Amino acid sequence: MTARSAPIARLRLVAGLLVVGAVAAGCSDGGAGERDATGSSTTATHAPEVESAARPSEGCGTEPEVTATDEAPDDVALTFDHDGTAREYRLGVPEDYDPDEPAPLVVSLHGHGNTAATQSVYTDMPAKAAARGFLTLTPDAGDGAWDMSQTGPDDDFLVALLDHVTAGYCVDLDRVHLAGLSLGAWRAALTACNHPERFASIALVTVELHTGCAKPVVAFHGTADRTVPYGEGADPGVEVTGPNAGLPGARDNVARWAEAAGCPGEVRTERIGDDIELRAYEDCPDGMDVALYTMIGADHVWPGSPIELPGATDTIDATELALDWFEDHPQRR
Repeated sequence: MTARSAPIARLRLVAGLLVVGAVAAGCSDGGAGERDATGSSTTATHAPEVESAARPSEGCGTEPEVTATDEAPDDVALTFDHDGTAREYRLGVPEDYDPDEPAPLVVSLHGHGNTAATQSVYTDMPAKAAARGFLTLTPDAGDGAWDMSQTGPDDDFLVALLDHVTAGYCVDLDRVHLAGLSLGAWRAALTACNHPERFASIALVTVELHTGCAKPVVAFHGTADRTVPYGEGADPGVEVTGPNAGLPGARDNVARWAEAAGCPGEVRTERIGDDIELRAYEDCPDGMDVALYTMIGADHVWPGSPIELPGATDTIDATELALDWFEDHPQRR
């Protein structure tokens, strides 16, 4: 793809507000791999190299509706008719996409008050994923807020949209992954656990509540988050008020994901740069890793974003680390 000129100046990102309610007590979190201050790739797990045949979708051999674009943010706005309602989404296609070769796919979910377009610009996921051969599917919640129920309209929409895309593009069904920011992370965890056979792994940024299943999870959370509590280890004086105040903290959430995954509980801690601590669970079953990147002093942000926001860090790049995670964690069969 050619160089891009992202319309960053006009982008207004709204901090994600997550209203969880009674289900919060049963939630937990996970974390993953990262990139150090020099930009070199590091690893959070001991995931084995996986060599397995692709599981092609029915869209293999189909002429694609959308091909690669060099217009920022490297994906294309489309609509999908679901239950009589036209809903928007964005699709990113690698420049070297081959309709006869199954490609991995990442589904990227935006936070409260945002859109698919802001998610694509804020995370730079379409461009970075395309460089690794991933298709990117970025749905739009429509009214800026995902349905928070375990099942319901948005769960139905996301699965139907995934079916639509895999019917039109050549996707490796064993390498479909979910990433989310804030409320989008909550929706990503719910959807992955509702349909564990459809999603191989998940990357959760600023919200990592456990939703009842075992999945490889990488999470990112700032100790100065004033929207969703980091919990134990948070910066002194940081207070979360409102409906999110009573949510469990990031370390508790990650521990619940690790317990569900069958990890014995031993944690390896590694400092990355001046402001990142990686907590990776040791001796997890093959392919069921769980890790948390703690962003010390960071607020409710996506680390490594090209959008400079207060309380952000660029020591690590959550998009690149999530893609590392996805490459290392295909569906277990």
